[in-house]
Amino acid sequence: MRILVTGGSGYLGSAVVPALRARGHEVVTIGRHPGVDTAVCDLTDAEAVHKAVRAVGGCDTVVHLAARAHDFRGLSLDELILANTTTTRNLIAALRSEGRAGAVRFVHASSVAVYELLDATNLMSSAEAAYAASKLRAEQLLHAEPFQSLCVLRFAPIYDRAHLQGVAKRVFLPGTRLKLRLHPPPMHSLCSLTTGVAGIVTAVETSPETKRSIANVADAVPISQHELLEWFPGRSLPVPTSVLRTFARGASLCGGMGRKASLLIDKFVGSNRYPEPDWPSTLAR
Repeated sequence: MRILVTGGSGYLGSAVVPALRARGHEVVTIGRHPGVDTAVCDLTDAEAVHKAVRAVGGCDTVVHLAARAHDFRGLSLDELILANTTTTRNLIAALRSEGRAGAVRFVHASSVAVYELLDATNLMSSAEAAYAASKLRAEQLLHAEPFQSLCVLRFAPIYDRAHLQGVAKRVFLPGTRLKLRLHPPPMHSLCSLTTGVAGIVTAVETSPETKRSIANVADAVPISQHELLEWFPGRSLPVPTSVLRTFARGASLCGGMGRKASLLIDKFVGSNRYPEPDWPSTLAR
């Protein structure tokens, strides 16, 4: 199978590309890295993306991994829309212009962060959940396209023992290096790099049961926050979860910055388990 991958030099992509090649697939990549990517382009530049897609030629499957996914603190909604939604729109437009949209299987790496907006109890705005909004809008764009098939994969935070940024957010009090042992401990659904790569490979190689599929990708068993503490050196401070929840409620009454702090703390103390995804709720937001 001939596969076009975006984000092939990123954290997930740098593991996915060799895994696909090891299984006999021909992989071509587009991205910003000369000498690494088959065709070099800035994915935020629609014309450059079109030229790159044309340069790599036809493919059976597109795996879209390029995104701003890890360090996006301080970025505005507009900046994340550019990085995660506009890039997706540009790729769609390039495939459409080349007459390939209806002939490819499209596999898209999204995020369980979208549940911040799909959960009606959260009452978060797009500005407050900017990353989630950028990924959700990309999903909605993709659903509207006449791909041969579409598979959207919502990844839980991806990690390996050398890359624990997503895990650290569950261990250290937001904005600090204060390691807290929460009582009772929240449970977290995470996604090892191995699980993430397997999810992509399966999506590429498995014949779809439906033309539009959507799935969460996470490890089989959630992990206790107490177990995650052991992945980081140093002692931890025991804190009742109820104390932090009370603080968060008070902070939420203190204007914009207080609400932001409240949302971060609520996220820190809460368990991360995700519902079964569906298209109606995705498109209704």
